[in-house]
Amino acid sequence: MTSTDQPPGGHHYTDEEMHNVDVAYEHADVNIRTLLAFAAALAMVVAISAGLMYGLFVVLEKQAEKRDPQLSPLAAPEGQAPNGVRLLTNEPGNLRRFRDEENSKLQGYGWMNQTEGIAHVPIDLAKKLVVQHGLAARTGATADETLGTHAPAYGEASGGRTIPVKHAVPPAAPAGSNQQPAAGSEIKK
Repeated sequence: MTSTDQPPGGHHYTDEEMHNVDVAYEHADVNIRTLLAFAAALAMVVAISAGLMYGLFVVLEKQAEKRDPQLSPLAAPEGQAPNGVRLLTNEPGNLRRFRDEENSKLQGYGWMNQTEGIAHVPIDLAKKLVVQHGLAARTGATADETLGTHAPAYGEASGGRTIPVKHAVPPAAPAGSNQQPAAGSEIKK
């Protein structure tokens, strides 16, 4: 086949017409020595960086070990369960047991202080006794009007506004009286 013959599906230009003087390509191969030197330098940089990072981690680990708190001589050796309080493993059972103990105190009889004769009674009976006999109160003392349901909002509303309140002067206590209020929850036998 000559250059003047047209190949099937080819072009109709000659070789001279196809040659472009302005277009050129690299006539030499890639310099293998330079490429290998670059790869070696890159590998050395990576190896040195990895070595520096390893050394830094070793130094930091030693510093962390020095700063760790000393273990107590009372601490359990590794592998043994520690002495003392354990974590709850059966919380519903513990709650049920606690509620049963509280209910037995509320519903049963028992001694609070047997030497002084103070006992506790079932709560239903205690309520009935309070309704029948009332609560113990100080004798001769008048009620302070500033105490009671008005005490939490005394002088200021929840929105920050002030509430006009009449300031009642509480009566002075008698000079020689050091009476303590009687406890309403205790019933002496």
